[in-house]
Amino acid sequence: MGIRHWLRQRTADEGEDSPPHTSIFHSIFGRETPTPRALGEFDQKTYPGELQELLGRRTEVAEDLIEMELLTRDARIAAIPQLRELLRRYPHPLVYETLIHAYVDAGRWDEARGAAFAARERRNEVSRSAYSEIRAEVDRLNEWTPEDVEALRVERESHVAPKL
Repeated sequence: MGIRHWLRQRTADEGEDSPPHTSIFHSIFGRETPTPRALGEFDQKTYPGELQELLGRRTEVAEDLIEMELLTRDARIAAIPQLRELLRRYPHPLVYETLIHAYVDAGRWDEARGAAFAARERRNEVSRSAYSEIRAEVDRLNEWTPEDVEALRVERESHVAPKL
């Protein structure tokens, strides 16, 4: 069987899923499913189960964060265990932000730097996500770095210097 005969046979057997006059490449190798490039490109039939599960957990964590009492310094410090538990359920950037502030309020500088590092790593992970809904998580959030936490520590300790 020659290559011409094989190509004619493959293009003749296009099947029901490919429209007539499709490219030979797609006829031979099949068509890849297009990757979504913008928010809202999925419909109810094409929404990936993995993404549904991620967005569901993210929504639950965001709702739990909104319900928490975090207005005062003492309330943020008391909420540290709950914030860490929320991060285990879903690493939401706003939970990282709140946890960093709680550690700073408690004067736990090493843990604040660690949370800032983890938040930066999560930001990098989110930016490489295949789903635009996940990539949009960090679009308008400022990034904390361990150096930012250190500068805040130095500033706070200079204002609280003991008087002799």
